[in-house]
Amino acid sequence: MNSLKRKDFRLLMLLGLGQTAQVYLAEAPGLGKVALKLPKKEVRQDPRLSERFAREVTLALSLKHPHLVRGLAGVPLGEEAFLALEYLEGGTLEERLHRGPLPREEAVKALLEVGEALLYLHEKGFLHQDVKPSNVFVDGEHYKLGDLGTLRPLEDPSPEYAGSPHYLAPELFLGGRPSPKSEAYAFGVMAYELLTGRRPFKGETLEDLRQAHLLLPPPPTNLPPRLDRALRRLLAKNPAERLDLRSFLEVLRHPQGPPTEPQEPKKPKRFLFWRK
Repeated sequence: MNSLKRKDFRLLMLLGLGQTAQVYLAEAPGLGKVALKLPKKEVRQDPRLSERFAREVTLALSLKHPHLVRGLAGVPLGEEAFLALEYLEGGTLEERLHRGPLPREEAVKALLEVGEALLYLHEKGFLHQDVKPSNVFVDGEHYKLGDLGTLRPLEDPSPEYAGSPHYLAPELFLGGRPSPKSEAYAFGVMAYELLTGRRPFKGETLEDLRQAHLLLPPPPTNLPPRLDRALRRLLAKNPAERLDLRSFLEVLRHPQGPPTEPQEPKKPKRFLFWRK
C-alpha cells in the first residue's frame, strides 16, 4: 500500500489506548507528525479481529473526502500491521464541548461538514455506525469525521452493530438492523447536542437510556421553528417517519426557509389604441 514500514515511525507520545489498538503521536520521513494506530498483539493473532483491522486500513487509504480524517500509510496484516492517519492538533469535538457550547453558527458549520462526510460514506456503500462528538476531529476552522474502524457495508445482513447508547436509534435497541435511517438518528442526537448545548436523552443506566430513546420526546428547543421541526423528525422513533439526512442538512443551511429565486421584473403592459 505504500513504501513505509512500521520501523520507519518514531514514537513521540501515547495519544490513546483502546480495546484493540494503541494510538501514538509519531513522525516519519515525508509525512511529518501522524496519529499512528498499532493493533494489539491479540488483535494481530485473531483472524476475525485482524481482518477487521485490515479492512480499516484499506478503507482509510481508499476513501477520500475533505471532511474525513485522511489515511496516509498502512500495512493491513501481520506483525508489522499499522495505520498512519493525519494528526489533527485541535483534538475532538467532544473535548471542545467540554469547554462550553459552540456558538450556533459554529455548530451549524460542524454539522454540515460532518453530514457531508457521512453522506459520502453512504454513497460509497458504508455506514459509519458510531457518529458522536468524540469521533469528530477539529482541523483548524473545519471538522472531520474519523474512526473508520466501525465501518459496515450497507448490505451486511447481520443484526450486530457498533455504536454508543447515547446516540443509538430506537430500532437498534429492539434488535433491528443498522441502516442510513439509524445513522440519521445518531446524527440527529449529535445535532441536538451541538445546537442546544445538551443531549436530548439522559440516563444513568443502559436501561434508562433505552427507555428514553424508545419513549420520550426530545425536550423543547429555542431553535427557529423550521429547524426545530426538522430536528424532531430526524429524531422520530419510527424509522419510516424519520427525515433523511440530506433533507435535514438542507434545512440546516436554510433554517428560515428555502431562498427565494429573484423575480424577473415585470415588463410594462403595452396598450394599443385604435382609431376608428
